[in-house]
This record gives sequence, structure tokens and C-alpha cells, in this order.
Amino acid sequence: MPPRPVRLLAALAVLVMAAACGGDDAPAPTTATEPSTTSTPSEARSTSTTAPGALAPLLLEEGDLPAGFQAASGVDDTITSFCATHDAAAGLQASDRAVVGFAREGGGASVLQLVFRFEGDGAARFVAQADAALRACSGVPDGSGSGLAFEYEPLPEAVAAALGEVGDARTGAVGTSVGSEAFVVEVAVFHDGDVGVLVAALGLEEPRPDLDALAATAFAAVAERFG
Repeated sequence: MPPRPVRLLAALAVLVMAAACGGDDAPAPTTATEPSTTSTPSEARSTSTTAPGALAPLLLEEGDLPAGFQAASGVDDTITSFCATHDAAAGLQASDRAVVGFAREGGGASVLQLVFRFEGDGAARFVAQADAALRACSGVPDGSGSGLAFEYEPLPEAVAAALGEVGDARTGAVGTSVGSEAFVVEVAVFHDGDVGVLVAALGLEEPRPDLDALAATAFAAVAERFG
């Protein structure tokens, strides 16, 4: 089945902002479904946040993250498009996928992980296309109509080191929202054999050292699953 592309940063924004607006009694944040505007084939399909099946052991759990992070229900859309013309999953086919999201109680930060089992050389192409997108999409709006654009720079050394030598190839970057330095995402993409992984930590008005620490924790936990 083909992966269903929507917008990475737009969906993450919904996740973290919904958490930031919610109180103790607020429902768990969800992502919104949007139509694809990329060249990747798509189909109307959702993936359970609990992700039963072969990919489940590769997914983050609440216990992997700092205290206060809770699984977010309804994280059903995959997120691979960094700007209007660069979708990391463009042209690829996947036999399975899974996605999980976590939001901190009280808001301000969230974590998302996406896993594909690709066909053919799709996993390697996924990383290569993500790397190209992170370089080409700096400052370019995502094409969703939101006007959301990020300036990308390399991951901090300590955050990148959390990935170690996981997988066969890897890439990543820090994206700071154009026009609002309060909105930052740290993303890593790698593949191990036919499995492609994207993991991201996002902060809204989150001190940068705290976001770096969260990203490093999430990246290290994911890498451990592939050790």
C-alpha cells in the first residue's frame, strides 16, 4: 500500500498547540486530515496509534519520555512533506506504517514518530529525499495554505550523537519557524534495511536547551530499538 502524505510541520503544530491550549480536563490533542498536494499516491486509510503488529516494537512509549508526556489519541496521519515540492515519501511504496504521538501535559512540547516498511529500495530513498528536503525547504512554505515555513540548520552535536550509528543512513535538522522563533522542531530520519523512520520533537515557547534534551531523549530511545 502507498504511504499517505500530509504535512509534517502543520500536523505537529496542531499537536503541540492543542496541548498548549488544553487544561487538565482537556481531551488529548489530535491531528487534522488534509488532502495531499504532492505526487505521492494516497489512499483513505488510518493507522491505529497503538499500532499492533510487526512495527509495534519499534515505536516509542510513554515511559521513554520525560514525566508528563502522554500518548495523544487520533494521530492517524503520516507526516513526510517539508514544503510544497519536497515530500520525503514521494514515489515510494510501503507495505505497512505506524505512527505515534505524545504531548506534554500542560502543553509546550510534543514528540512524534513515524515508521514505514518500504518496498524495494524505498527506505534508502526515503532518507535521501528527506535529506534533500531539509536542505531545499529552508524558508519555503509547506504548501498547505498555512504559510508555515522553517529555516533549517544542522542538529546540535549532542542531539545528533543521541542517534549514534543507528541504521544504514540518517539525516536530521533543527527547524525554526520563520517569523516566530518560539516554534522549533528537531527532526531525525533514518533507515534500517527496509524500515524508514522519522522522529521529531517540537517545542512552542520551549527553552532551546529543554527541547534539545527532549529530542536527544526521544532519538536515543528510538535508536535503542534498532540496536
